[in-house]
Amino acid sequence: MSGMLPPLASGPLAAPHSGIREVAGEALGIPEAVRLDLGQPDFATPAHIVAAAKRAMDEGWTGYTETRGLRSLRELLAAKLATVNGYRADPERIATGSGGVSVIAAAFASVLGPGDEVLLPDPGWPNYRLMVAWTGATAVRYPCPADLGHLPDLKALAQLITPRTRLLVLNSPNNPTGAVYPREVVERMAELAERHNLWLLSDECYDQIVFDGCLTSPAALLPEGSDGRVISAYSFSKTYAMTGWRLGYLTGPARLIDSAEKVLESQCSCAPSISQKAGEAALQGPQEEVDEMVAAYRARRDLVVELLGQAELLVSVPAGAFYIMADVSPAGLGSREFAFRLLRQRQVSVVPGEAFGQLSAGEVRISLASSEDDLRRGTTRLCELVHELADSSWRKNHAG
Repeated sequence: MSGMLPPLASGPLAAPHSGIREVAGEALGIPEAVRLDLGQPDFATPAHIVAAAKRAMDEGWTGYTETRGLRSLRELLAAKLATVNGYRADPERIATGSGGVSVIAAAFASVLGPGDEVLLPDPGWPNYRLMVAWTGATAVRYPCPADLGHLPDLKALAQLITPRTRLLVLNSPNNPTGAVYPREVVERMAELAERHNLWLLSDECYDQIVFDGCLTSPAALLPEGSDGRVISAYSFSKTYAMTGWRLGYLTGPARLIDSAEKVLESQCSCAPSISQKAGEAALQGPQEEVDEMVAAYRARRDLVVELLGQAELLVSVPAGAFYIMADVSPAGLGSREFAFRLLRQRQVSVVPGEAFGQLSAGEVRISLASSEDDLRRGTTRLCELVHELADSSWRKNHAG
């Protein structure tokens, strides 16, 4: 038989790996590295959630559930959406999956096909592009520039819509910038989706990590009882420090959820039953630890804002999530080259802005999900390296 193998699907083959994982992989080999790349809380999952999972195992909750998730969990999620996000969702219009990434991928697969276009924020989460790659659709980036506080340039966004556009992705609080979109921005994005008959996917996986202002969920803008065109995605990972539990959920119109359920059934059968019972405990239990985590992220945000501001490397002040962008362009290197030099020479890991899009190519992302001590040490080393490289470049250009 021939040694030749059949070809692979062109979309995933051509798509780059996430630039976040690239840096993290090398950092694993440097035990002393100050890790400012990780997008997961450095807090332990609250003890009452862990205890509930242990009880669930003892009680035999170790098998499949229905694909959409336990009815008892979805009823609790409906109550949370009403209280936190400001809209009512029937439990039958909620589907759970293996993390936020799972349910967002199911939404993409439900509305996109070959030849379609999807509008993604720039800067934006790299996994969106990976999902688009295997749907056969085309990713079109809309600008969220630093001079607008990383809010969408709505005029530029409108000009990117074509007859092939099917989906507009809104991510607030935003990864990587921490921008929280004001109500009027969300309203205008919803109006664009309505005018051009687009699906609007609202990625709200950081919905409860807000420092300034307040979150506006697009679904809360819909008339009461409207089926609408809004799809909303959430996760337990960030709010409850449950990244490894792999539990997310999706809401939307009934026909969308029906299609997403088919994708989820083929993708993961159902979210882990033990994690679902843990999720019930998270929703029903005390919320003080959530407040404490958010307060810690806010304090860390303020610390890094001060350090970057003093070094004249601050891009913008994040209003939510737990990330902040740093300007490394004075170093005269691309953000990827700078990130690896920072890791190899100063033992600090950050994510290159190139991983998130063109507009952040001269920046790096710092995760606030680390201790204040690590953030102080790591950010100080970053600032020092930028200025050393900038000074070296200046001396080289003015030699003689």
